[in-house]
Amino acid sequence: MGFFNWAAPAFGHFADRWSHETIREVAGWLDSYLVADDATQNKILDVGGGTGALATRLHEVTNAQVTVLDPTPQMLRYISKDGPVTAVLGVAEEMPFKDDAFDVVIVTDAFHHFRDQPGAIQEFRRVIRPGGGVLVVELDPRGLVMRAIVLAEKLLGEPGAFFTPDQMCHFMSQHGISGTCTKMSGASYRFVGDVQAS
Repeated sequence: MGFFNWAAPAFGHFADRWSHETIREVAGWLDSYLVADDATQNKILDVGGGTGALATRLHEVTNAQVTVLDPTPQMLRYISKDGPVTAVLGVAEEMPFKDDAFDVVIVTDAFHHFRDQPGAIQEFRRVIRPGGGVLVVELDPRGLVMRAIVLAEKLLGEPGAFFTPDQMCHFMSQHGISGTCTKMSGASYRFVGDVQAS
């Protein structure tokens, strides 16, 4: 995580790339999991959420309780202690939360950084309530530009463990989360899936 330690100021400055329309779209992908009569009782966990830019905007749109889990203190310091988003220091593979604590887990542009992806999925299933969901936004590693990005990440000491959309759907299904992958703009795609009963 050394890269994110020194890159945190740049992320803090440029991380809020989410337009109002994009946030509404993301919230729409989560709609079927945020079902509490009182919206403030819905709980979203943003794993690898960094500076909390997405989490803050999602709270504004959904009125849900949003928690950011990130292993980099330099990232989390951009989340106000007095704001609507809760910042928690930790890793995806060993979350400091109770079982069934959240309605949905989201991961945007971070899944390929997880050093133990099966371990992270096991934790997703543990902390998500029965009937909850998972949203992962990732980059398809195919293509010359993406191959260069994968190589650069590995040179920086990051895992760079990218999945193609088909690989992501298969991987999630193998680990108890059934869903679909949908292409987005550029190299991005999203996986949205339901946590299967144990």
